Amino acid sequence: MRELREAAGVPLSRAAALSGWDKGHLSRVERGHTKPSRELIEWYDVSFGAGDALVNQLVELDAAVRAGKDVSQRDLRRHVVPMLLGGSVPADHHPDDRAELVGETVPDGTRVARDQEFEKTWEIRNSGDRPWCDRWLTRQGAAATPGWLRSPHRARLPDAVPGEVVTVRMTLQAPSQVGASTAYFKVTDEAGRLYYPGLESAPVCCTIFTVYEL
Repeated sequence: MRELREAAGVPLSRAAALSGWDKGHLSRVERGHTKPSRELIEWYDVSFGAGDALVNQLVELDAAVRAGKDVSQRDLRRHVVPMLLGGSVPADHHPDDRAELVGETVPDGTRVARDQEFEKTWEIRNSGDRPWCDRWLTRQGAAATPGWLRSPHRARLPDAVPGEVVTVRMTLQAPSQVGASTAYFKVTDEAGRLYYPGLESAPVCCTIFTVYEL
């Protein structure tokens, strides 16, 4: 949301004055510390010319959360301890396991032509004290829904020892509609179970602003 507002050249204080929402609230929402209401998302969509892009993202994320809860319920029937927002954790999950995003290409807010394919890379450090093996960077929500940023469902995360930085590459495609679009990814095992479940673990993402032509 911040990238969309900044791309339109609107200061946060001006957005607060126009929208009627408190500046501090907008700041917390844009930084991911507070979940936005649908009304606020719709206001950003209309005010900054995103069409229904942000509302579509909200629907996508809600679907991902519901899918996670469904997985949790299935695992509970198999006597596996469930975790909220992401189902059960992998068998080798450990509280000292950590991941840190240290670099990326295609910065958030990059302008991309409609339907253009581009390569996105993330550099991720194993910042914990547990080795990584057989992990994936998995899309949260639908990966190829019309009107949304399209991507593969997942990409392999190279094995890494503590302290090592690995690179994940993925080819994405901008949607046909003009406006902001975001794809969210999290580290999972092959079955899609989250290594870092919960809202406190921010996903890595790719946010672009689709334009008619560059």
